[in-house]
Amino acid sequence: MIRSVLFTKEIPTQLIEQFLPDMDYRILPSLNIVITDRQTIENKINPTEKINLITSQNSVKAIENIELTGDFYVVGKKTAQKLQAQNRSVVAVENYAAELFARHLSELKQTTIQFFCGNNRRDYLVENLMNNNNQVNQIISYQSIPIENHVEKMYDAYAFFSPLSFTTFLQKNKIPTEALIFSVGTTTTEAIKERITNPIYTADEPLVEAVLKKIKKHRND
Repeated sequence: MIRSVLFTKEIPTQLIEQFLPDMDYRILPSLNIVITDRQTIENKINPTEKINLITSQNSVKAIENIELTGDFYVVGKKTAQKLQAQNRSVVAVENYAAELFARHLSELKQTTIQFFCGNNRRDYLVENLMNNNNQVNQIISYQSIPIENHVEKMYDAYAFFSPLSFTTFLQKNKIPTEALIFSVGTTTTEAIKERITNPIYTADEPLVEAVLKKIKKHRND
């Protein structure tokens, strides 16, 4: 039975309590997200390029007041929704980078793609796009800075939202072997499996709400 949960990402308390009423929980972010200043981003944008790639809501926030043309290829439904709220032209959305590449980007050849990404971005998209003789203009839109906190209390469950968040947490903490682990997606799950053998439950979609639903489902196990 899950009586207590540690969340390693900032989540609105009302959202947690909507899914998990009467749960003992703590929010302790293991990453600090710093958005790149507008001028730095604008200086790196090539206005003639018409293919834009975004895999994080943080990048959407970074370009909020920047004029951009062209089409957007996106990882994440929430990310796409926020781009559409900025009146961007979203032409493709998938839950994972591998799906986005296979279904929408694999046929691109000798093209330049603008990738608005973080400083800790995964290699998959860049490597595969470049293997097809494309150029990738990587525009660092935000920094993920690790926060190493030590937690005295042991929890019944732990929720992780990125590989870096998980590895940062382990720098100063140990997870009880009997604790349940909840992961936002398959990439994070694979990173967790490399370090611990706890039971892992992966969200059906890479969304905070899906993680909360998964915890709710297994609350009384």
